[in-house]
Amino acid sequence: MSYPWKSISPKDSLLIIKSAILTDSHTRTIISLYQPLIGREAVSLYLLMKEYLAETTDKEVVLADLLAQLSIDVQGYYTARIKLEAYGLIKVFRQKENETTYAISLQSPLSPEQFFSDSMMKMMLVEKVGQRLTKELQERFAVSNQDLSGYVEITKSFLDVIHVDMSKYSGNSFEGNHPQPEVKANLSDELVQNSIFDWPFFVEGLNKHYINSQSLTKDVRKTILTFHLLYGIDELEMQKLVLEASDIMSGDVDEKRLTTLVHKKYLNQSAKKTESAQNKGNSQKRTRQLEQKGFSEEEIEIILHAEATQPYNYLKSIKQQKGGFVTSNETWILKELVGNAPLSTAVINILLNYLLIIKDAPTLEKNLATKIANDWAQNKVASPEDAMIKVKQLYASFNQSKEKKSKPAYSKNYNKNTHARKETLPAWATETAERDQRLTSEEEEGYKEKLKRIRNKKSGE
Repeated sequence: MSYPWKSISPKDSLLIIKSAILTDSHTRTIISLYQPLIGREAVSLYLLMKEYLAETTDKEVVLADLLAQLSIDVQGYYTARIKLEAYGLIKVFRQKENETTYAISLQSPLSPEQFFSDSMMKMMLVEKVGQRLTKELQERFAVSNQDLSGYVEITKSFLDVIHVDMSKYSGNSFEGNHPQPEVKANLSDELVQNSIFDWPFFVEGLNKHYINSQSLTKDVRKTILTFHLLYGIDELEMQKLVLEASDIMSGDVDEKRLTTLVHKKYLNQSAKKTESAQNKGNSQKRTRQLEQKGFSEEEIEIILHAEATQPYNYLKSIKQQKGGFVTSNETWILKELVGNAPLSTAVINILLNYLLIIKDAPTLEKNLATKIANDWAQNKVASPEDAMIKVKQLYASFNQSKEKKSKPAYSKNYNKNTHARKETLPAWATETAERDQRLTSEEEEGYKEKLKRIRNKKSGE
């Protein structure tokens, strides 16, 4: 696997260049509109470089200084930097003679008006924060559209007020090397130009229906291609959506209706995928963390489930698996634990797991539950892994002799509730339970001797 940031060193030199006058208004736009798209680290990197240029046009710094101020590593810097590049907020150059020297040119963001006019930018914002908040942000940056038709403009022009004697100025006075500011590229136009959407095939499919081809204006086409890029909608699926968004009588495509249909169908799906991917990534990271601490696969499964579930749902799930139900008394016990015990919900879940799964108690015992909860609170049990260690100590100490030998997993003994998660026993609990069922040689001899005496007594009678 290739890691692009491996070629970057904290010792690298960065020449930060001011390519545009960056104002507080730009900062506000970056924080409010760009941050949901590029993330906090990218925004922090941009604003820090902007601060370096507060009183100068360029500034040379060592990358290590940026890393220290942002409290990130090289990988974090690279990830933040390429996001700024992707959204046109910086341009990056590398020196030909010395590959450890870079130049970063700060670009101004789109104005709020340009941002919301760019269909791709607006749709990506909707994707991140939802339609309601996007609308609120658009209203926050809106300018007045006050109707002045009842007024007559009397504004003076420049020449009405200022007299300029042009004879005093030579033609050379107006010459200079100052670069002209670049016109900010429209992200939608740029992406649409590189799109692989088969437009002729798409239009040919629409021509077989009642669609008015003249209603496929430049703006509508841009919207269609933007949705294709953003959600991966192919030509056939897009034809169905456009047909649904069109007026049957006139054949005109309603762009707003098309946007509503696409958002309704794809926005929630995309948000769920993003959330699912984030959760999966966090779960994998947490699993590696617990593995490094020496926990087994079964223990990690219990800990992760304890962290992801609220105590009442956790209790209800266990009782359903065992074919039982949550009693009103158990509800009050749990309410008292959650309300009074200075323990996290994950730790309380581990306590429930111990009492109902490992000890196989049919219901919660208040005295025992509060006794253990008090002990854990006094011993500063803060995390579910701390609680798991405590449970192992308790189990080894109590050494329950009534554990059933066939108890390696409750999935064999519980009711067939396919909606509930099947709780399992960690290996140490299973092994101890099996060991408790076997008599020691001394116990076996004592048992035989006792049986022999009983038989002799009966024969003597």
